Amino acid sequence: MNDLWRQIEALKPIVNAMLLPCNGADAKKITCFIHTLVSLGVSYHFEEKIVEFLKDAFENIEDMIIDCKEDDLYTVSVIFRVFRLYGHYITPDIFNRFKGDDGNFKKCLNDDVRGMLSFYEASHFGTTTEDILEEAMSFTQKHLELFLVGEKAKHYPHITKLIQAALYIPQNFNLEILVAREYIDFYELETDHNEMLLKLAKLNFRFLQLQYIQDLKTLTTWWKELDLVSKIPVYFRERLAEPYFWATGIYYEPQYSAARIMLAKSIILVDIVDNTFDVYGTIDEVKSLVQAIERWDSDAVDVLPDYLKVVFRTTFDLFKELEEYVSSEARSFTMQYAYEQLRILMKGYLQEAEWSNRGHLPSHEEYIEVGVASTAGEVLLAMTFIPMGDAAGVGVYEWLRSRPKLTHALFVKSRLRDDIATYKEEMKRGDVCNGINCYTKQHKVSEEEACIEFEKKTNHMSKVMNEEFLKAAKFIPLHILRPVLNYGRLADVCYKYGDGYTFAGEKIKDYITSLYVDLITL
Repeated sequence: MNDLWRQIEALKPIVNAMLLPCNGADAKKITCFIHTLVSLGVSYHFEEKIVEFLKDAFENIEDMIIDCKEDDLYTVSVIFRVFRLYGHYITPDIFNRFKGDDGNFKKCLNDDVRGMLSFYEASHFGTTTEDILEEAMSFTQKHLELFLVGEKAKHYPHITKLIQAALYIPQNFNLEILVAREYIDFYELETDHNEMLLKLAKLNFRFLQLQYIQDLKTLTTWWKELDLVSKIPVYFRERLAEPYFWATGIYYEPQYSAARIMLAKSIILVDIVDNTFDVYGTIDEVKSLVQAIERWDSDAVDVLPDYLKVVFRTTFDLFKELEEYVSSEARSFTMQYAYEQLRILMKGYLQEAEWSNRGHLPSHEEYIEVGVASTAGEVLLAMTFIPMGDAAGVGVYEWLRSRPKLTHALFVKSRLRDDIATYKEEMKRGDVCNGINCYTKQHKVSEEEACIEFEKKTNHMSKVMNEEFLKAAKFIPLHILRPVLNYGRLADVCYKYGDGYTFAGEKIKDYITSLYVDLITL
């Protein structure tokens, strides 16, 4: 790994020079280059310079757009995507130039496949009030699908593959590390690719893979030493790759190695606790666990059944381990917030267990209120930021405690995605207290109609997240906001086409293999 890192460090100044306007590149070309860096997964090496450039360039954004050719859909779309990705509000009115007098997008765009793909990707940055981006999504999707079944697709296989990937999950809803793996293959087949940049991207990805493998070994050692399978009934799925995949999705960069391992441990623990409430513990037993969590001291285990003593002790020890990442002056605030969210999560689990035990079907509104808490989103966000140390200060937790619209939209989106993906399996095991069932009974609609409505609400929450991200980016650092967005992306990647977390399908297995097993060819 040291040799790889030395090669990466040697290439960085060469690539860094390409970001300098003094080399003759105009602002729009540099913006397109930034898009390539982001897509290849190497932008974090140049983050400060990128942020500085975009901040300065945004002051003259209108000139940059005017400087684009009238029919240059690709460049205008890339500019829109890059600035929004970095938290700058750029109006979608810039796309009006591509409409004719009839108010529809010009027919001459139909043959611009690269422009269409970039415009399609741009449309997924839309907010709740940007109708033109909704039009763009329908328009571009239709023509990209037509391209895939036409003759031209056979002549451009690498573009075809990128289009298929985008139609499956667009970049803004996909995990950064998965986008990088796909885009490296695409970029290599581009005739005008830069050899130095391609080499950097491959070396970087190989380095990350080796880091991930090392992380997984550390996680495996921890799990074996924990030895829960010999201490409590195995009512949970014993797995490490899936939780670590989630952690990789939240922050893929090498500097977050310890944070990824810590977050993976947290996800494993939350999963075990969730199964305790869902499939194993009696109501009296899980009530006693909630009470022990409320007391939060080592003596609280005395009244618990033996297996719950182990669950409580494991939870207690994990939080003590988390404390090691927090500086003394911030520890009380950050850990207090994490404890609060753990207690809220436990109460949410208990409420759902009581509903199920009584055969009670709550209203959809009641279910969502409790269901948002039981996504474990708030406690996992707390556990996400704690291992980041000083990079996530007290101000971050004050923001989280204010319950911003961004995180609320994230939790609702996650709840809805989970409900769509898991309700059939839950109904099979007799768990009727799920979101889809609550909705169908209350509104007298079919399961299919309920799923369509949930999908609409999910799409709306994605727009709310886009909107609130742009607002929050004015005062919250990007390295804090990105993990929040990445939780939303995980919901899309893992739950959009089934329950990819509980029952890892072929797609999730392929992702895991591509990251942790099949090393990229240098």
